[in-house]
Amino acid sequence: MAVSAKQKTIISAPQKSSLAGTIPTKKLTKEQLFKTHEEHIKQQNATQTPNGPRPVKQPNVAEAYPASTKSIRDLEIIPLSDLSVETHHRGKGLIVKVVSPPYLGAGAVSIVEDHWGNVDKLAIYNQGDSAILSGVPEGCIVAVKEPYYVQNGAENDFMICVDHPSDVILLRFIDSIVPEPLRLGPLLKSAGEWTTAGDQAFLQRDFPTAVFCYTEALEGQEDHSAKAPVYTKRAGVNLLLGRYDAAKADALASRIGASTDWKAYYNAGRAAYGLCEYATSKSYFEEALKLNDKGTANVQKEYERVLARVEEEETGNYDFAAMHASLSPTSVHIDAGSFLRNTRVADSGFHGRGLFATRPLKAGDLVYVEKATLMPNQYDPARASAALYSLMVRQLCDNPSLADTMLKLYPGQLPYERTGAEGSMVDGVPVVDVFVVEGIRTKNCFSSPLSTYDDTKPTYNSVCMAKGLWAHSSLMNHSCVPNTMRSFVGDMLICRATRDVQEGEELFQQYVPVKMLVDVRNREFEEGWGFECRCGLCEGERKSSEERLKKRKEAMLALEKFLDKKPSTGKGATIVPDATIRTVDKMMRHLEDLHETEVYESLPRLTLVYPCNWLVDAYRAKKQWAKVVKYSLKVLRNFGFNAVPRDEDPAKLTADWDPREIYTRSGDVSLMAVHVVASLRRLAEAYAALGHKELAERCVEAAKFGYTMVTGFSEDVDALGQ
Repeated sequence: MAVSAKQKTIISAPQKSSLAGTIPTKKLTKEQLFKTHEEHIKQQNATQTPNGPRPVKQPNVAEAYPASTKSIRDLEIIPLSDLSVETHHRGKGLIVKVVSPPYLGAGAVSIVEDHWGNVDKLAIYNQGDSAILSGVPEGCIVAVKEPYYVQNGAENDFMICVDHPSDVILLRFIDSIVPEPLRLGPLLKSAGEWTTAGDQAFLQRDFPTAVFCYTEALEGQEDHSAKAPVYTKRAGVNLLLGRYDAAKADALASRIGASTDWKAYYNAGRAAYGLCEYATSKSYFEEALKLNDKGTANVQKEYERVLARVEEEETGNYDFAAMHASLSPTSVHIDAGSFLRNTRVADSGFHGRGLFATRPLKAGDLVYVEKATLMPNQYDPARASAALYSLMVRQLCDNPSLADTMLKLYPGQLPYERTGAEGSMVDGVPVVDVFVVEGIRTKNCFSSPLSTYDDTKPTYNSVCMAKGLWAHSSLMNHSCVPNTMRSFVGDMLICRATRDVQEGEELFQQYVPVKMLVDVRNREFEEGWGFECRCGLCEGERKSSEERLKKRKEAMLALEKFLDKKPSTGKGATIVPDATIRTVDKMMRHLEDLHETEVYESLPRLTLVYPCNWLVDAYRAKKQWAKVVKYSLKVLRNFGFNAVPRDEDPAKLTADWDPREIYTRSGDVSLMAVHVVASLRRLAEAYAALGHKELAERCVEAAKFGYTMVTGFSEDVDALGQ
């Protein structure tokens, strides 16, 4: 999120071991290491679910340390026997050979040996499934940069812990930096040696190994015509692995200046499409069609698909209903582009950078639509955060071009200064600091239902939320009374204006649903993002005295406590006794009186929303429609919609009063919510019962208009139930 640098989160340093800084004098022997490792693998094979998801090791910020930014060639190579416990060996490196199969858990744990004959355990974390290092095969040679050595729980049990994926490098066997003794023994074959049908089947199955072997085959090859088909094959594998940066580069490298280059442009177009670079993708497909004038069904199909994405980016025309209809638990990623032309990024007078309108916008207008930068299909709240973190790390490794978008976002406080090298290429891989990534995730991700439209339905399980990163949306600053509202359809974020916005005006959103009390919600902002909100509501409420705030808090808690003990006023509830209603009304009026007129004349009074809604439902159950009108209008005013008539008598309202005016005449201190839509529906029902049909119809239209803001696209207010 776009917040200030001010941050008061206290990070406690972890307690160090008594062995910290020392070289262990007692360690497991080579035989003990292999025996324990084999037992773990046997246990894993007996209990592990085939193809089941692996657990994720999420970083503990208290133990954060920066990723290495040096090349392995600039480090002093040391033996395993020189490693000190709980020490980051800055300026040092290891080159070791993997001499065991990996044990696969949250990381890949292997036994490694250096060329001095020392053995130890190596735990590699945060490698994506498309990386060979996610389960590094026996026989591979790896380099560990500035290794971190830790005690592994049990006595005399230690291991090298690699948290940052860029801190470990898979070395080519012919690399001059590899000591000669490590070259001996079984090695992976190069691509040219995979000649049997069984070999080819293996490469088709084990894509990370295939990429490595194709890379080996390209080394030392001078003839471009011989290299071109290998580039083509590697481009195809990288496409399957989602390594779109590498696939695009390989596809373009496979060109030989002939008409057959149509396939190179076709693969480059597919890769650019995977990166959401639709204009670039379009140009590549056009080149493919030029070279293959007869065309192929696949090229034409992909070209038509990318034309649709380019049009969405340029016009903002979407079929949201069709998008929603395409959703399912296994299909949440919408094939659509992002429409961002109504906004620009600029320095904010509030916090850091922000988003600003590039043209005048009316209430209800589409501000922008953004496809998620990253959003895993994981709606289990216990796993959603870890799934997003893992995806962010994997994509930064697989597609380094994402670094320019992701790593500019605010990561919060870290116990060290960022190097600024994150995302840069060192030793052929991008520097990925997992603690920076986790900071960016926690400060910038959004929780999203499968669709906001479904989330408003009374029967929907709103606990099921995914976590996603929408980088453009993350730049928008917070306001408790924002001028925009976001909604979701799968991985598409829809942002609509909730009031009229001028060209050049800063756009705001709610980071989280706002708490009713100014001190409580600002404590949340301070702890979560390190800022104090200066929106119109918070600044206005700070003018109220501490004494009044304390009394309002006491009155609100007393009212909530009383209502918790009373029968529900929802669907299927019993009729509430008149005495109970009178008590609630009296308590609410007392709370109302504690809001100073000079402070709250034009401000929302959020503490009154709940009791007002309760009274609306209570009077509705009794069919006391005049009271329903009275308290429904109060709900709207308590959300800050001051264009609402003060006189509840519909007979005294002007014949041309349009409830939709509450959106366009609300000023900048009002709060749009689904409860506003519900109140308009209650008003419509009450006016209809009182015989004011035209006024009821206008309220229904206003409710539909508001529901479009809430859901992003739907006017189906009946989805809210009765």
